[in-house]
Amino acid sequence: MAKTIDIQVFETEKELQSILRTTKSKLVEKRVKALLLVKKGKCRYTQEVAVKVGVTRKTVYNWFEAYKDQGIKKLCEVNQGGNNTPLLSQATIVKIDELLNDPYSTITSYVELVSILEETQDNLTYATIYQHCKRKHKSKLKVARKSHHKKDEQAVEAFKKTPQLTI
Repeated sequence: MAKTIDIQVFETEKELQSILRTTKSKLVEKRVKALLLVKKGKCRYTQEVAVKVGVTRKTVYNWFEAYKDQGIKKLCEVNQGGNNTPLLSQATIVKIDELLNDPYSTITSYVELVSILEETQDNLTYATIYQHCKRKHKSKLKVARKSHHKKDEQAVEAFKKTPQLTI
């Protein structure tokens, strides 16, 4: 047999409607709608609320438990994003910034950059450095093609001096 909802909603219907109108989050909107259904007495079981709101019964149960423990503030708080711990230390980020912005730097590849940065004791991989440099510094470590050793320098100069014909 389904468990009946045993929470007391302290906010008035007008307050809940006001929160519903001002919120921009779809998740908060669903949570407030669930409270409104209980406040109006339209639903007696968590399963009914879950069907009307479009989530699972366990989710509705968790929302109501959070509401019982900490109130509407906790219910309207959305914690998404997960664990965003940085892979690079601040010292490493500063060192990368210095190396990439140095006009006299001789770094020509990300492999060289990784080998220079190994002294910082971070767990550095090529992919980590590559993604950081691309995202944060918009860097492109490129090297011009080497000139052929048999190239005739006089022919290059003569080619550069020929006038371009406009048609």
